[in-house]
Amino acid sequence: MNRALDAVVGGWHIATMATEQSGQPMAIGLATARLMSGSQRPNIVCSQLKSGTSMHTVALDWQANSSGADVSSFFNPACFADPGDQNPGNGPRYYSGLRVDGIHNMDLNLYKSFVVREGMKIDLRAEIFNFLNHPRFGQPNSGVGNTAADLPNPFFGTISGSAAGQLPRYFQFGARFEF
Repeated sequence: MNRALDAVVGGWHIATMATEQSGQPMAIGLATARLMSGSQRPNIVCSQLKSGTSMHTVALDWQANSSGADVSSFFNPACFADPGDQNPGNGPRYYSGLRVDGIHNMDLNLYKSFVVREGMKIDLRAEIFNFLNHPRFGQPNSGVGNTAADLPNPFFGTISGSAAGQLPRYFQFGARFEF
C-alpha cells in the first residue's frame, strides 16, 4: 500500500468492551402499607406474576399514552391482593423470577498512530460509549393498591422512565502529539 493510502486506511485498531448483566430481583410492596411494625407485602394469589408483556413494550406504551389511560402493565395485577389491616402478607421480600432490566452495553474504541518523522508521533482516538444505544428501563411501579381504599393502582406495573445512570450513546475524540 502506498504511504498516502496507508495513512488514511491502514493501521487502525479497534477495541470493544461489552457488559452483560442480569437485573436485580424486584421488591413489591403496598402503595399504602397498614402494618404497625415491619414491612407489609401483598398476598400472592396466583403463580403467573408477569403479564406476558415485555419491559420494552410496557415502557414504549407509557411514552405513547403518558396520560396513564389504558397503559400496559408488566405485572399481572390479578395475582396480588391486599392482605388487610395489620397482616404482613404472604409475598416474599424479593421475587427472583421478577427482575429489573439488566445492563446490555457495548463500548467501541478506534485508534491509530502516525509517525510524522523520527521522534514525532500523532495518536488519534475515537471512543463511542453505549455504541448500540441500548435502552435500560427503570423498575416498574411496584406499589399494589392505591391511596384510596380498595381501589386498584392504575399505574401498577407501568414503566415511566429509564434506569438511574442510564446514558445515551455519546462520542469522545482525542489527539496527542508526541515529540
